[in-house]
Amino acid sequence: MNRKKAIRNIVLLGGGAAALFAGWKGYTIFKSPSFAKLDEHQLLIDELAELIIPETDTPGAGKAGVGRFISLMIRDCTPKQAQNNFIDGLDDLASYAKSLYGKPFLQCSAAEKQQVMEHFEEKGKPYKGLMGKVESRYLGDPFFITLKKYTVMGYCTSRPGATSALRYDYIPGTYQAILPLEPGQRSWATK
Repeated sequence: MNRKKAIRNIVLLGGGAAALFAGWKGYTIFKSPSFAKLDEHQLLIDELAELIIPETDTPGAGKAGVGRFISLMIRDCTPKQAQNNFIDGLDDLASYAKSLYGKPFLQCSAAEKQQVMEHFEEKGKPYKGLMGKVESRYLGDPFFITLKKYTVMGYCTSRPGATSALRYDYIPGTYQAILPLEPGQRSWATK
């Protein structure tokens, strides 16, 4: 075989493999999301939200109903790419916990759950700068970023979160753009 044909074959094989991978990745990102899987993982979503905002002297994400909020936001207000990333991320988290500890995530100890969460937080870190913006725009936000974003949003807009964790004023009065906080004061929910 001569050298030109060998190089051509290598380039064609490499290009074909890259095109096949890009096609598969495009399919997984832009396919119609399976909301039935989202319903199957509702207890997992509730547990993940509670791990992000646990109950302390203030109610946790579980009492605030953040898991249902996350499911609603994924269904109704999230781009298709991020929906698929989130649902695939739930599947990945469940299989990762099962392969690492031999039991479902919900049956793991607190330390094991923390280790799994740290793994997915590290895995979901976006690129820095322009590449991160491009990735987020065209491929959607990663699973863990979406989970944290909707957990905090759901908690801070829930009644227990706004009234117990944040400082809430039922009649806020006039708008003040800059309002100093006293030492130890909770952030405002209404101002």
